[in-house]
Amino acid sequence: MSIKERRHYLKKGIFITVEGPNGVGKSTFIYSLSRLLGQEYSIYTTKEPTESGFGEYVKQNAEALSGRPYAYLVAADRCYHVENFIQPQLEKVEIVISDRYIESSLVLQVYDNVSWEETWRLNSVFPIPELSIILLASEETLQKRLDRRKQITYFEKKMTRANEIEGYIKAEAFIRRKGFQCLKLYNETEEDMEHNLAATIQRIHEIREKRCDE
Repeated sequence: MSIKERRHYLKKGIFITVEGPNGVGKSTFIYSLSRLLGQEYSIYTTKEPTESGFGEYVKQNAEALSGRPYAYLVAADRCYHVENFIQPQLEKVEIVISDRYIESSLVLQVYDNVSWEETWRLNSVFPIPELSIILLASEETLQKRLDRRKQITYFEKKMTRANEIEGYIKAEAFIRRKGFQCLKLYNETEEDMEHNLAATIQRIHEIREKRCDE
C-alpha cells in the first residue's frame, strides 16, 4: 500500500500522534490540545497500549517478554487499536489524537534489540498519521518529572533518559524518510507548552486547508 493510499485509508478525520520520552509531558499536552481544539472540532483521544484487556496484557508482559516476541505483541495491539478505535472514530469525528503509535516501537523495540528493518516491517501496514508530534526535553527535566511518579514502567527503568532522547531523534529521522510529516517540539517550561500548543494548532489548520484545496 502506497503512502497516498495509506493516508486515504484514514478517511474523514485527521489522525495525529503525540510521542516523546517518558516524562516529557505528553498527557498534559494532549489534554490541553484536545481542550483547545474541542472549541472548534470534534475530538477523540486514545492511547497505546490500548485501554482494553489485550492492551493490559501487553503492559503486564513488558518485563516477561522481550525482543521479537514482545515486538509482535505490541504490533498486534496496534492492529487492534487501528481497527477498533482509530479507524471507527476517524469516520465519526474531525480529529483523532493518539498517545503513542508506530514511533514508540521505533524507539522501544529497537532498543530491545529488534532491528530497524523488522520493526518497520511489523508496522508498515498501519496508517500513517497526518501529523506526528514529537516532544523532547532535557535529561534533567525528564528525570525530575519521573522522580515525582509513584510507579514507573519497565522501559522507564531499563532505559536512561539519554537513551530515550537519542531514540526519538533517530526515530524522527527514520519516519521522515518513510513519508511521515513531523513536528518536533521542545517541552521544558510552561511557556514552551503554550508555544507548542499554538504551533500544533496552526499546523492542524494548515492540514485542513490543504484538504479543502485538494
